[in-house]
Amino acid sequence: MTKARNKLRISIVLMAVSLLLLSVMVFAQEKKKFRYTVGPQTVISITNNYGPITIKPSGNRQVVVTTVSYSDTVSFENEQHGNRIELHSISTRHGNGLADYIVLVPDDALVSLRSSDGTLHAQGLRGDVILQAETATVEVNDISDAHLHVKTLSGPINLTDIRNSHLDVQSVGGNVNIHNVSGSSVAVNSGRGRIKYEGDPGPAGEYQLTSHSGDLEISIPTSASVEIKSHSRNGESNEELPKNDGALTMSSGNLFLKPRITNASRFVLRSFKGKIHIKRP
Repeated sequence: MTKARNKLRISIVLMAVSLLLLSVMVFAQEKKKFRYTVGPQTVISITNNYGPITIKPSGNRQVVVTTVSYSDTVSFENEQHGNRIELHSISTRHGNGLADYIVLVPDDALVSLRSSDGTLHAQGLRGDVILQAETATVEVNDISDAHLHVKTLSGPINLTDIRNSHLDVQSVGGNVNIHNVSGSSVAVNSGRGRIKYEGDPGPAGEYQLTSHSGDLEISIPTSASVEIKSHSRNGESNEELPKNDGALTMSSGNLFLKPRITNASRFVLRSFKGKIHIKRP
């Protein structure tokens, strides 16, 4: 009789677990889509503290919003006021991975994204893009002719394939990785994080990279014409240059990797306590 009761109890527990998993799966499939027609100079604000936000161009004057809920505690408030659209997630639970926003927007829209720890991903835009996060990862790629503003506390920042844009990047402790950013005006400030630049900056870029205690790692091909001024107050500056580079001067923290000409990108590198490492592969 005792064995039969134990089997019955186990069966009840397994059934309860199965029902719980089934309810979770049902909620995981809850997806909704909304469409808004807008005019020029559209302003789109998205706040999601319970998961990631992904934003891409729609190719027209429509804003297409897809929301995905992974919990029955999540709800979405989506509002349109003329050419201004505000999207906001709400939940009675705390945690990441509860809600997703995937939004398609006109590529010239002014977009503002905010999240505490959900990944922010912007791709293919041309307007003003503002991304603010705490511990979340920020990823931006395939941006051109845009104004990009990024702020994080400790979240890492990855910027890839950006052209002819203005970038203002600030992080208290997150690492900043810059890859194939060319012809742009770039200002990066990090308190403790490492700043890494890799690629050809083009003939007309302005790059100011500053970290208080983090290292700066710069890798620029020998074919690129650049002028670099580096300064590390308490750290070290290390330049790995090919012998046939034809450097004009290399003293007092000023490094001209090609004779000074007008069509050369310029770098100003500062680290108060970190190391500065420059390579010319």
